[in-house]
Amino acid sequence: MINFDFAKYCSGCSACHDICPVNAIAMNFDAEGFIMPEVSREKCINCGKCDLVCPHLNREKISGNRKDIKGVWLYSSDDDDAKMKSSSGAACYELAKRFLEEGGFISGCVWDENFNAKHETGRSHELLTRTQGSKYLQSDTRDIHREILELLRNGQKVLFSGTPCQANAIHNIIMNEDETLRENLITVALICHGVASPLAWESFMELMTQREKSPLISVNFRDKSQEGYKKSYCRYSFANGSSVNLPSYLPSFLPNRPYRYIEATLVYNLAMRKSCSHCDCKGINRGIDLIAGDWYAEYTGKGRLGTSCVIAFTERGRNFAQEALKDLREFEYDEILRKNELLEKSINLPPNRELFLERIKDCSYWEKVEELYPPKYKLKKLLVRFGLYSIVKKLIG
Repeated sequence: MINFDFAKYCSGCSACHDICPVNAIAMNFDAEGFIMPEVSREKCINCGKCDLVCPHLNREKISGNRKDIKGVWLYSSDDDDAKMKSSSGAACYELAKRFLEEGGFISGCVWDENFNAKHETGRSHELLTRTQGSKYLQSDTRDIHREILELLRNGQKVLFSGTPCQANAIHNIIMNEDETLRENLITVALICHGVASPLAWESFMELMTQREKSPLISVNFRDKSQEGYKKSYCRYSFANGSSVNLPSYLPSFLPNRPYRYIEATLVYNLAMRKSCSHCDCKGINRGIDLIAGDWYAEYTGKGRLGTSCVIAFTERGRNFAQEALKDLREFEYDEILRKNELLEKSINLPPNRELFLERIKDCSYWEKVEELYPPKYKLKKLLVRFGLYSIVKKLIG
């Protein structure tokens, strides 16, 4: 029976829920909005399957080292429309597109009709386009592992994309159920900052709906339509035709429209899951075939709409990347790590985290949320107000 401090260590991957043969594990949302397991001792038959698939309990089994790196590249798709809709250089899009063209299934994070993040599995281009773009939230993967396992048992091929803990969850399930099926599964992880509470996002959406007097109909946390990849925006669109477009990661000053705060809240980790502060799946990981992320150092020419860094941790991943991605450029792992330290490093949780998650249950608190931000935010806001931020950033590198 799986048994540890779930609030501190559980990543919410739902592997234990999906592998349990007697449905003794439920996944329910806690007071902070994170999905957590609840084990029924009455139903449990002590088969131990949940222990065998949990990323936290099996972190040593998948942890790798430098010799496990099979390839490191930079990549930018030739398809500008795909890059416009993707977070960076559309590497994940092109990998999944190639998989669909070869008759396989894809499984990735999408928005549902209420803007909840969840995983869906299918073999349509429509699903592929819905997986594009950052969601930043804890994606609900309940029952997805069972669906993928059934597809693999029926001889289908599946490409799974998600956070490193989610990729390890499906890897662990397949390896414990029938490791011969692993050859037909490609796991693609994203370089992960951490996952935010759906409770914070729901509260934020409630505030926006009240302010605009209209429901949200689309959201893009990485809108590149104004200044390309160098300076992306958060774009929110509403049913009444109004929209808000604010620069990501920078304080903004539109009166009575605190819509930029969701990004700052994520950057300063106020909404993050506790397990993200000591992630079990960071770094070189043999349960992950490929990992991809942003390469912000290149944003001109072909990279104007985004550049991805791509790393293969398995030969299976290397072979598929070289087959699916045209014009890969070889690169150095240490260079990726220097610019993308979250590849190996976990986040730090701020002291105001619990206070934030309690206060935003009243959506009006977003009006005052700046009071919980660190001092560097106030300095950044001052520099932005006087037009000095870009100059100071360039001086300090």
